[in-house]
Amino acid sequence: MSFATHALSQQSGVSAEPSRKVLLVDQAKELRLYLTPLLRAVGCEVVSVDNMLAARVELGRCRPLMVVVDWRVLPPDGSPGCAALRSHAQHGDVPILVVVGEHTPSELLETCVRGGAEDCLLGPVRITELQARLDVLRERTPGSPLWPMERRTPRTVLLVGEAPNTPGGLGADLEACGHHLLYASSTEQAVARVAGYGEPIHLLLTRARVTSAEEMMRVERLRTEARLARVPTVVVADDDVMEVPMLGQVWLSARTLAPRHLLSRINGQLQRNLAALLVDERVPFVCPVEYREVGSFSWSSCYSSELSPGALFVRTLVPARPGAALELRIHLSTIREVLEGPGLVTWSNPYTARRTASYPLGMGIQFLGMSPRRLMHLRELIRGTRLM
Repeated sequence: MSFATHALSQQSGVSAEPSRKVLLVDQAKELRLYLTPLLRAVGCEVVSVDNMLAARVELGRCRPLMVVVDWRVLPPDGSPGCAALRSHAQHGDVPILVVVGEHTPSELLETCVRGGAEDCLLGPVRITELQARLDVLRERTPGSPLWPMERRTPRTVLLVGEAPNTPGGLGADLEACGHHLLYASSTEQAVARVAGYGEPIHLLLTRARVTSAEEMMRVERLRTEARLARVPTVVVADDDVMEVPMLGQVWLSARTLAPRHLLSRINGQLQRNLAALLVDERVPFVCPVEYREVGSFSWSSCYSSELSPGALFVRTLVPARPGAALELRIHLSTIREVLEGPGLVTWSNPYTARRTASYPLGMGIQFLGMSPRRLMHLRELIRGTRLM
Protein backbone atom coordinates (compact mmCIF):
# COMPACT_ATOMS: atom_id res chain seq x y z
CA MET A 1 0.00 0.00 0.00
CA SER A 2 1.50 3.32 -1.06
CA PHE A 3 1.91 6.36 1.19
CA ALA A 4 -0.45 8.32 -1.02
CA THR A 5 -3.45 6.00 -0.75
CA HIS A 6 -3.75 5.11 2.94
CA ALA A 7 -7.36 5.30 4.10
CA LEU A 8 -9.29 4.05 7.08
CA SER A 9 -10.30 0.47 6.42
CA GLN A 10 -14.05 0.07 6.16
CA GLN A 11 -13.69 -3.41 7.64
CA SER A 12 -11.81 -2.24 10.72
CA GLY A 13 -14.87 -1.13 12.63
CA VAL A 14 -13.29 2.18 13.60
CA SER A 15 -15.45 4.23 15.92
CA ALA A 16 -15.80 7.98 15.78
CA GLU A 17 -13.73 8.21 18.97
CA PRO A 18 -10.00 8.08 18.13
CA SER A 19 -8.01 5.27 19.72
CA ARG A 20 -5.89 6.11 22.77
CA LYS A 21 -3.53 3.17 22.24
CA VAL A 22 0.01 3.50 20.91
CA LEU A 23 1.76 0.27 19.93
CA LEU A 24 5.45 0.45 20.90
CA VAL A 25 7.83 -2.10 19.33
CA ASP A 26 11.09 -2.08 21.29
CA GLN A 27 13.30 -5.08 21.90
CA ALA A 28 15.98 -3.31 23.95
CA LYS A 29 13.27 -1.78 26.20
CA GLU A 30 15.25 1.46 26.43
CA LEU A 31 12.78 3.32 24.25
CA ARG A 32 9.73 2.17 26.18
CA LEU A 33 11.25 3.25 29.50
CA TYR A 34 11.66 6.74 28.07
CA LEU A 35 8.52 7.03 25.93
CA THR A 36 5.92 5.31 28.12
CA PRO A 37 5.74 8.12 30.72
CA LEU A 38 5.63 10.74 27.94
CA LEU A 39 2.82 8.99 26.11
CA ARG A 40 0.83 8.44 29.28
CA ALA A 41 1.29 12.11 30.17
CA VAL A 42 -0.50 13.10 26.95
CA GLY A 43 -3.39 10.69 27.50
CA CYS A 44 -2.22 7.60 25.61
CA GLU A 45 -2.39 3.95 26.59
CA VAL A 46 0.87 2.18 25.75
CA VAL A 47 0.97 -1.41 24.47
CA SER A 48 4.57 -2.72 24.33
CA VAL A 49 5.91 -5.72 22.38
CA ASP A 50 9.41 -6.99 21.66
CA ASN A 51 9.36 -7.74 17.92
CA MET A 52 7.51 -7.18 14.67
CA LEU A 53 5.77 -10.57 14.73
CA ALA A 54 4.26 -9.78 18.13
CA ALA A 55 3.30 -6.32 16.84
CA ARG A 56 1.42 -7.89 13.92
CA VAL A 57 -0.44 -10.17 16.34
CA GLU A 58 -1.33 -7.12 18.47
CA LEU A 59 -2.73 -5.36 15.39
CA GLY A 60 -5.23 -8.21 15.15
CA ARG A 61 -6.48 -7.43 18.66
CA CYS A 62 -6.88 -3.65 18.47
CA ARG A 63 -6.48 -0.65 16.21
CA PRO A 64 -3.86 1.67 17.75
CA LEU A 65 -3.49 5.36 17.01
CA MET A 66 -0.02 4.68 15.62
CA VAL A 67 2.85 2.18 15.79
CA VAL A 68 6.22 3.42 17.11
CA VAL A 69 9.12 1.17 16.05
CA ASP A 70 12.66 1.27 17.48
CA TRP A 71 15.10 0.78 14.61
CA ARG A 72 16.96 -1.89 16.62
CA VAL A 73 14.09 -4.37 16.21
CA LEU A 74 14.42 -4.24 12.42
CA PRO A 75 16.05 -7.29 10.82
CA PRO A 76 19.49 -6.38 9.39
CA ASP A 77 19.14 -8.88 6.52
CA GLY A 78 16.51 -6.85 4.67
CA SER A 79 13.54 -9.00 5.80
CA PRO A 80 10.05 -7.46 5.64
CA GLY A 81 10.28 -5.38 8.84
CA CYS A 82 7.59 -2.66 8.64
CA ALA A 83 6.04 -4.39 5.63
CA ALA A 84 4.85 -7.14 7.99
CA LEU A 85 2.65 -4.53 9.70
CA ARG A 86 1.63 -2.72 6.53
CA SER A 87 0.33 -5.96 5.00
CA HIS A 88 -2.06 -6.61 7.89
CA ALA A 89 -5.47 -7.17 6.29
CA GLN A 90 -7.53 -5.18 8.82
CA HIS A 91 -5.27 -2.54 10.36
CA GLY A 92 -2.48 -2.26 7.81
CA ASP A 93 -3.18 1.45 7.31
CA VAL A 94 -2.24 2.51 10.86
CA PRO A 95 0.62 5.08 10.64
CA ILE A 96 4.09 3.70 11.38
CA LEU A 97 6.72 5.93 12.99
CA VAL A 98 10.34 4.73 13.24
CA VAL A 99 12.73 6.07 15.89
CA VAL A 100 16.34 6.15 14.67
CA GLY A 101 19.70 7.35 15.97
CA GLU A 102 22.30 9.58 14.32
CA HIS A 103 24.28 6.55 13.18
CA THR A 104 21.46 4.19 12.25
CA PRO A 105 22.53 2.39 9.04
CA SER A 106 20.85 4.02 6.07
CA GLU A 107 19.97 0.59 4.67
CA LEU A 108 17.68 -0.08 7.63
CA LEU A 109 15.87 3.22 7.20
CA GLU A 110 15.50 2.52 3.47
CA THR A 111 13.96 -0.85 4.35
CA CYS A 112 11.46 0.94 6.62
CA VAL A 113 10.53 3.33 3.84
CA ARG A 114 10.01 0.51 1.36
CA GLY A 115 7.96 -1.27 4.01
CA GLY A 116 5.57 1.67 4.32
CA ALA A 117 6.73 3.76 7.31
CA GLU A 118 5.21 7.25 7.08
CA ASP A 119 7.48 9.08 9.49
CA CYS A 120 10.78 9.05 11.33
CA LEU A 121 11.95 10.59 14.61
CA LEU A 122 15.58 11.20 15.43
CA GLY A 123 16.26 10.14 19.02
CA PRO A 124 16.20 11.18 21.75
CA VAL A 125 12.51 11.83 21.04
CA ARG A 126 11.26 15.31 21.87
CA ILE A 127 7.87 15.51 23.57
CA THR A 128 6.84 18.37 21.25
CA GLU A 129 7.36 16.17 18.19
CA LEU A 130 5.41 13.32 19.73
CA GLN A 131 2.57 15.63 20.75
CA ALA A 132 2.35 17.14 17.25
CA ARG A 133 1.86 13.73 15.68
CA LEU A 134 -0.70 12.65 18.24
CA ASP A 135 -2.68 15.85 17.68
CA VAL A 136 -2.77 15.24 13.93
CA LEU A 137 -3.84 11.61 14.34
CA ARG A 138 -6.55 12.67 16.78
CA GLU A 139 -7.64 15.33 14.28
CA ARG A 140 -7.12 18.11 16.78
CA THR A 141 -5.17 20.39 14.45
CA PRO A 142 -6.34 22.14 11.25
CA GLY A 143 -5.24 20.68 7.96
CA SER A 144 -3.81 22.43 4.93
CA PRO A 145 -7.09 24.06 3.72
CA LEU A 146 -6.85 26.50 6.63
CA TRP A 147 -3.20 27.32 6.02
CA PRO A 148 -2.32 30.61 4.32
CA MET A 149 0.00 30.92 1.30
CA GLU A 150 -2.58 29.71 -1.23
CA ARG A 151 -0.06 30.36 -4.00
CA ARG A 152 2.05 27.50 -2.68
CA THR A 153 -0.56 25.00 -1.57
CA PRO A 154 -1.01 21.85 -3.72
CA ARG A 155 -3.69 21.82 -6.41
CA THR A 156 -6.34 19.16 -7.03
CA VAL A 157 -6.31 17.61 -10.51
CA LEU A 158 -9.09 15.43 -11.93
CA LEU A 159 -7.31 13.06 -14.34
CA VAL A 160 -9.64 11.25 -16.75
CA GLY A 161 -8.40 8.33 -18.83
CA GLU A 162 -5.35 7.24 -16.80
CA ALA A 163 -5.18 4.72 -13.96
CA PRO A 164 -3.33 5.35 -10.67
CA ASN A 165 0.33 4.23 -10.52
CA THR A 166 0.65 4.10 -14.31
CA PRO A 167 4.42 3.79 -15.05
CA GLY A 168 5.61 7.03 -16.63
CA GLY A 169 2.11 8.47 -16.36
CA LEU A 170 1.13 12.08 -15.91
CA GLY A 171 -0.60 11.28 -12.63
CA ALA A 172 2.55 9.90 -11.02
CA ASP A 173 4.54 12.97 -12.10
CA LEU A 174 1.89 15.37 -10.80
CA GLU A 175 1.70 13.50 -7.50
CA ALA A 176 5.48 13.84 -7.27
CA CYS A 177 4.96 17.61 -7.54
CA GLY A 178 2.76 17.43 -4.45
CA HIS A 179 -0.59 17.80 -6.22
CA HIS A 180 -3.76 15.92 -5.25
CA LEU A 181 -4.95 13.53 -7.98
CA LEU A 182 -8.46 12.21 -8.54
CA TYR A 183 -8.41 9.39 -11.11
CA ALA A 184 -11.36 8.42 -13.33
CA SER A 185 -11.50 5.92 -16.18
CA SER A 186 -14.62 7.40 -17.78
CA THR A 187 -16.72 10.56 -17.94
CA GLU A 188 -19.38 9.01 -15.70
CA GLN A 189 -16.81 8.01 -13.09
CA ALA A 190 -15.25 11.49 -13.25
CA VAL A 191 -18.59 13.12 -12.41
CA ALA A 192 -19.04 10.71 -9.48
CA ARG A 193 -15.51 11.40 -8.18
CA VAL A 194 -16.08 15.16 -8.26
CA ALA A 195 -19.38 14.80 -6.39
CA GLY A 196 -17.79 12.57 -3.73
CA TYR A 197 -14.67 14.67 -3.27
CA GLY A 198 -16.39 17.79 -1.99
CA GLU A 199 -13.36 20.10 -2.41
CA PRO A 200 -12.58 22.52 -5.27
CA ILE A 201 -11.08 21.08 -8.46
CA HIS A 202 -8.27 23.23 -9.88
CA LEU A 203 -7.65 21.46 -13.20
CA LEU A 204 -9.46 18.98 -15.44
CA LEU A 205 -6.85 16.87 -17.23
CA THR A 206 -7.89 14.24 -19.77
CA ARG A 207 -5.98 11.79 -21.96
CA ALA A 208 -6.96 11.31 -25.61
CA ARG A 209 -5.60 8.99 -28.28
CA VAL A 210 -6.38 11.30 -31.18
CA THR A 211 -7.37 14.89 -31.84
CA SER A 212 -10.93 14.79 -33.10
CA ALA A 213 -14.23 16.65 -32.90
CA GLU A 214 -15.69 13.66 -31.04
CA GLU A 215 -12.99 13.93 -28.33
CA MET A 216 -13.55 17.68 -28.04
CA MET A 217 -17.26 17.19 -27.51
CA ARG A 218 -16.63 14.43 -24.95
CA VAL A 219 -14.49 16.83 -22.91
CA GLU A 220 -17.02 19.63 -23.37
CA ARG A 221 -19.83 17.40 -22.06
CA LEU A 222 -17.77 16.77 -18.95
CA ARG A 223 -17.32 20.51 -18.51
CA THR A 224 -21.10 20.95 -18.32
CA GLU A 225 -20.93 19.41 -14.83
CA ALA A 226 -21.67 22.34 -12.48
CA ARG A 227 -18.48 21.97 -10.44
CA LEU A 228 -16.30 21.74 -13.57
CA ALA A 229 -17.85 24.54 -15.62
CA ARG A 230 -15.14 27.11 -14.90
CA VAL A 231 -12.26 24.73 -14.25
CA PRO A 232 -9.26 25.11 -16.63
CA THR A 233 -9.07 22.12 -18.95
CA VAL A 234 -6.02 20.46 -20.51
CA VAL A 235 -6.24 17.57 -22.97
CA VAL A 236 -3.09 15.55 -23.64
CA ALA A 237 -3.30 13.69 -26.95
CA ASP A 238 -1.02 10.87 -28.09
CA ASP A 239 -0.81 12.23 -31.64
CA ASP A 240 0.00 15.64 -33.11
CA VAL A 241 -2.27 18.51 -32.11
CA MET A 242 -3.61 20.87 -34.74
CA GLU A 243 -5.57 24.07 -34.17
CA VAL A 244 -8.26 23.45 -31.54
CA PRO A 245 -11.09 26.00 -31.67
CA MET A 246 -13.02 24.68 -28.67
CA LEU A 247 -13.20 27.47 -26.09
CA GLY A 248 -11.70 26.69 -22.69
CA GLN A 249 -9.71 23.62 -23.79
CA VAL A 250 -5.92 23.55 -24.05
CA TRP A 251 -4.64 20.64 -26.14
CA LEU A 252 -1.07 19.38 -25.80
CA SER A 253 0.71 16.66 -27.75
CA ALA A 254 2.56 13.92 -25.87
CA ARG A 255 4.28 13.10 -29.16
CA THR A 256 5.88 16.50 -29.78
CA LEU A 257 6.48 17.64 -26.17
CA ALA A 258 9.12 16.03 -23.97
CA PRO A 259 7.74 14.76 -20.60
CA ARG A 260 9.40 17.57 -18.61
CA HIS A 261 8.01 20.23 -20.98
CA LEU A 262 4.58 18.64 -20.89
CA LEU A 263 4.63 18.68 -17.08
CA SER A 264 5.85 22.27 -17.10
CA ARG A 265 2.93 23.35 -19.31
CA ILE A 266 0.44 21.60 -17.03
CA ASN A 267 1.97 23.19 -13.92
CA GLY A 268 1.71 26.52 -15.71
CA GLN A 269 -2.04 26.00 -15.99
CA LEU A 270 -2.05 25.34 -12.24
CA GLN A 271 -0.18 28.61 -11.68
CA ARG A 272 2.73 26.75 -10.14
CA ASN A 273 6.42 27.23 -10.93
CA LEU A 274 8.13 24.01 -9.91
CA ALA A 275 11.34 24.29 -11.91
CA ALA A 276 13.43 23.51 -8.83
CA LEU A 277 11.42 20.33 -8.17
CA LEU A 278 11.77 18.65 -11.55
CA VAL A 279 10.64 15.04 -11.43
CA ASP A 280 13.16 13.74 -13.96
CA GLU A 281 16.12 15.00 -11.91
CA ARG A 282 15.19 13.20 -8.70
CA VAL A 283 16.95 10.20 -7.23
CA PRO A 284 15.86 8.07 -4.26
CA PHE A 285 17.65 9.38 -1.18
CA VAL A 286 16.72 8.22 2.34
CA CYS A 287 18.24 9.75 5.46
CA PRO A 288 17.10 11.47 8.69
CA VAL A 289 16.36 15.19 8.31
CA GLU A 290 15.78 17.88 10.93
CA TYR A 291 14.10 21.19 10.18
CA ARG A 292 12.75 24.24 11.95
CA GLU A 293 11.11 27.43 10.77
CA VAL A 294 13.36 30.46 10.74
CA GLY A 295 13.00 32.21 14.10
CA SER A 296 11.80 29.08 15.90
CA PHE A 297 13.77 27.34 18.65
CA SER A 298 12.38 23.82 18.30
CA TRP A 299 13.58 21.29 15.73
CA SER A 300 11.44 18.61 14.11
CA SER A 301 12.71 15.42 12.52
CA CYS A 302 11.53 13.31 9.58
CA TYR A 303 13.16 11.41 6.70
CA SER A 304 14.01 12.34 3.13
CA SER A 305 12.68 10.24 0.28
CA GLU A 306 14.19 11.89 -2.80
CA LEU A 307 16.82 14.45 -3.69
CA SER A 308 17.44 16.71 -6.67
CA PRO A 309 20.05 19.44 -7.26
CA GLY A 310 17.54 22.09 -6.23
CA ALA A 311 15.27 20.41 -3.71
CA LEU A 312 14.73 17.83 -0.99
CA PHE A 313 11.56 15.75 -0.62
CA VAL A 314 10.66 14.56 2.86
CA ARG A 315 7.97 12.34 4.38
CA THR A 316 6.34 13.20 7.68
CA LEU A 317 2.90 13.30 9.28
CA VAL A 318 3.46 16.93 10.36
CA PRO A 319 5.13 18.96 7.59
CA ALA A 320 5.77 22.69 7.87
CA ARG A 321 3.24 25.07 6.34
CA PRO A 322 3.50 25.99 2.63
CA GLY A 323 5.79 28.95 2.03
CA ALA A 324 7.66 28.55 5.34
CA ALA A 325 11.38 29.41 5.39
CA LEU A 326 13.31 26.57 7.03
CA GLU A 327 16.70 25.72 8.44
CA LEU A 328 17.74 22.19 7.48
CA ARG A 329 20.02 19.52 8.92
CA ILE A 330 20.48 16.57 6.57
CA HIS A 331 22.06 13.64 8.45
CA LEU A 332 24.31 11.65 6.12
CA SER A 333 24.78 8.58 8.29
CA THR A 334 26.94 6.73 5.75
CA ILE A 335 29.72 9.31 5.97
CA ARG A 336 28.72 10.58 9.45
CA GLU A 337 28.26 14.14 8.35
CA VAL A 338 25.48 16.70 8.77
CA LEU A 339 24.74 18.98 5.82
CA GLU A 340 23.12 22.28 6.86
CA GLY A 341 21.38 24.89 4.76
CA PRO A 342 18.23 27.01 4.25
CA GLY A 343 15.11 25.99 2.36
CA LEU A 344 11.59 27.06 1.38
CA VAL A 345 8.51 24.80 1.58
CA THR A 346 7.16 24.70 -1.98
CA TRP A 347 4.32 22.25 -1.29
CA SER A 348 3.04 20.58 1.84
CA ASN A 349 0.62 17.71 2.48
CA PRO A 350 -0.16 16.96 6.15
CA TYR A 351 -1.57 13.61 7.21
CA THR A 352 -5.30 13.04 7.09
CA ALA A 353 -6.93 9.74 7.93
CA ARG A 354 -9.79 10.04 5.43
CA ARG A 355 -8.94 10.94 1.87
CA THR A 356 -10.21 10.26 -1.61
CA ALA A 357 -7.34 11.82 -3.58
CA SER A 358 -3.87 10.35 -4.16
CA TYR A 359 -0.87 12.41 -3.08
CA PRO A 360 2.40 12.06 -1.17
CA LEU A 361 2.63 12.85 2.52
CA GLY A 362 5.21 15.39 3.62
CA MET A 363 6.64 18.36 1.75
CA GLY A 364 8.89 19.53 -1.05
CA ILE A 365 11.67 21.87 0.10
CA GLN A 366 13.50 24.11 -2.35
CA PHE A 367 17.09 24.87 -1.40
CA LEU A 368 17.84 28.56 -0.96
CA GLY A 369 21.19 30.30 -0.67
CA MET A 370 23.15 27.05 -0.63
CA SER A 371 26.89 27.67 -0.78
CA PRO A 372 28.81 26.44 -3.87
CA ARG A 373 30.65 23.89 -1.72
CA ARG A 374 27.40 22.44 -0.38
CA LEU A 375 25.82 22.38 -3.83
CA MET A 376 28.85 20.52 -5.17
CA HIS A 377 28.53 18.07 -2.28
CA LEU A 378 24.87 17.52 -3.13
CA ARG A 379 25.66 16.90 -6.79
CA GLU A 380 28.27 14.34 -5.78
CA LEU A 381 25.72 12.60 -3.55
CA ILE A 382 23.17 12.56 -6.37
CA ARG A 383 25.74 11.25 -8.85
CA GLY A 384 26.79 8.54 -6.38
CA THR A 385 23.17 7.53 -5.78
CA ARG A 386 22.52 7.21 -9.51
CA LEU A 387 25.51 4.90 -9.89
CA MET A 388 24.38 2.57 -7.10
